[in-house]
Amino acid sequence: MDDSFQDLLQYAAKLGVQLNGIMPRRLPGRGYGMVATRDVQPAETVLSIPTRALRTLATVPKAMSRKLDHDVSVHGILAADLVLSLNDGSSDYAPWDAVLPTPTDLEGMPMLWPTKLQDLLPSAARTTLVRQQAKLQRDWAATKVWADGEDGDESKDGTKGKEGKEDKEGKEGKPARLTYEKYLHGWLLVNSRTFYYTTPRSEKTTKSHDDRMAMQPVADLFNHAADHGCEAAYAAKGFSFVADRLYKEGDEVPISYGAHSNDALLVEYGFILTGSTNKWDEVALDAVILPRLTAAQKDDLDEVGFLGKYMVDAQTPGGCYRTQIALRRILCGASAARVAAWRAFVDGLPDASGGRLEATQEQLDELLLELLDEMVDVAQDTLATIEKLSLKKSAVGTEGMRDVLARRWHQIESMVVQSAKQLRDDAADSEGEEEVKPKGKPKAKSK
Repeated sequence: MDDSFQDLLQYAAKLGVQLNGIMPRRLPGRGYGMVATRDVQPAETVLSIPTRALRTLATVPKAMSRKLDHDVSVHGILAADLVLSLNDGSSDYAPWDAVLPTPTDLEGMPMLWPTKLQDLLPSAARTTLVRQQAKLQRDWAATKVWADGEDGDESKDGTKGKEGKEDKEGKEGKPARLTYEKYLHGWLLVNSRTFYYTTPRSEKTTKSHDDRMAMQPVADLFNHAADHGCEAAYAAKGFSFVADRLYKEGDEVPISYGAHSNDALLVEYGFILTGSTNKWDEVALDAVILPRLTAAQKDDLDEVGFLGKYMVDAQTPGGCYRTQIALRRILCGASAARVAAWRAFVDGLPDASGGRLEATQEQLDELLLELLDEMVDVAQDTLATIEKLSLKKSAVGTEGMRDVLARRWHQIESMVVQSAKQLRDDAADSEGEEEVKPKGKPKAKSK
């Protein structure tokens, strides 16, 4: 174990952090993770983090939090505080800060990618990224005003505060210079390394679910698993992590970050689970369904809350309910009677036509298969573009960025092909069943 991690464990122990049967270890090609140092039994508490070891809004200097509280999210305030700590190098958090990922370590996060690579993200990942970027920009705009000393109040001569102060802490503990790059680094660290945390007070004062967060030393070294992992719980005294199963000595001991698709994991944490190991993974078909919709169809779908987020996954090769609703609207065309029948279906009302005007399941499957084939083309075209952007003379981004993006598109291609195969197999099975069914009742023999 590196000396820096030894220092972290000593720092954590002084704060009352207790490890029981697990220890951080370097994992080949994966950085650090938690590994069982002996057989760990189910329901055994493997890690305890007292409240006093957490970094929360309550641990941010009041001079900072009071200035930023109204304009910056808790996420953004924690990021600013973290940057100050990283810049200091001698703060109380120094042993913890020393093992936090560097900007280079975070290159898998699309927020740090060149625009040309961001534009090639799957639609679901791109939507999440855009939302993430907007949140960051709001936080940064207000934080920069605070850091520059421009709190919105004009000076006596009617001018705003000036930028370009010396690179040291100014009044009220705020930095005279806080670069966007440093703030982005801190913001991404908070984004990827916090745990849900709330107190009776924060439940009253912090309205946003996303802002109920805390950073924990040592616990942030747990890696993610989709289908198992230690269960995290918190109370007034702090956090505890309890084994969900037997872990043999030498096994990695993970936690689950939640039911996230690989698109979500990529944008929020900078990695994807390999192959088909993520049972929560899904593919968005927006790239091929939305272009099929007319303006009127988009308006109809938007009106009932079903525009976009059209998914397929291993459990629902025929598409989610939103997908089925969109396909039915496409098949209605411009027929007023069919649209009325579609609206009745969406509202859960009986169809006045007795089902005559509704699309059949066979029609829905045929349309979906056509769209799935188009999605395979989208994946293959995107992979070809990534390959072009990998050429030495015109390479865009780093090899690591391009690699994780390409692996994600290979996953999407594989999942879509599998969904199409399942649909065709199901259709063939249905046809076979129809063929063996008797045609009506047998005639009675004449006496």
